[in-house]
Amino acid sequence: MIERNNTSATLERIFDEIYNMVNEASHIPLTDKVVIEANDLADALDELKAAIPKEVRNASQVLEEQKSIVNKAYEEADRIVQQAKDEAERIVGVANAEADRILQEEEIVKQANAVAEDIKANALRYQEEVKREADDYAERVKQDSLQYADDMLAYLAGNLQSALQGLSDNRESIIAEKKNLQERPHQSVAVVDEAVEE
Repeated sequence: MIERNNTSATLERIFDEIYNMVNEASHIPLTDKVVIEANDLADALDELKAAIPKEVRNASQVLEEQKSIVNKAYEEADRIVQQAKDEAERIVGVANAEADRILQEEEIVKQANAVAEDIKANALRYQEEVKREADDYAERVKQDSLQYADDMLAYLAGNLQSALQGLSDNRESIIAEKKNLQERPHQSVAVVDEAVEE
């Protein structure tokens, strides 16, 4: 890579020298032509001729390197494909062996499923029985609770009825006593009036 950079720099320098020769050359009056020293131009062209094959060789070397990289990539791709094929065959072999094992165990699986179904059915029956018993117990507790509440309310209602009757009787007694008290002063006044008149 360093040699290629050096060659490119050499080519650039040679072309710059040729351009400088043209720019610095003497002009022929009344024309667009210039006079360049033949030896100087020949030396520049010889140097250019020597540098160009180096650049071509470098380009060929780069192409060879690219071909080598491509070939290595193809080889690596082939290796990866073969490795993938081998792995796929191994996986298929393992899968086939597993399938055979599963087929051999199919009868055991059927028996296990039958046992599981029996267990499930028994569990469901037990669950229904427990639920029914729990519902019956809850119903009995509810009825007992309602009966107890009804009895307590009847008892309290009876007590309250008696208390209210007692209160009513006491009030009637108080009202009668008040009435008696209110009538007594009038009787006393009437007796006094009669005594004065006599």
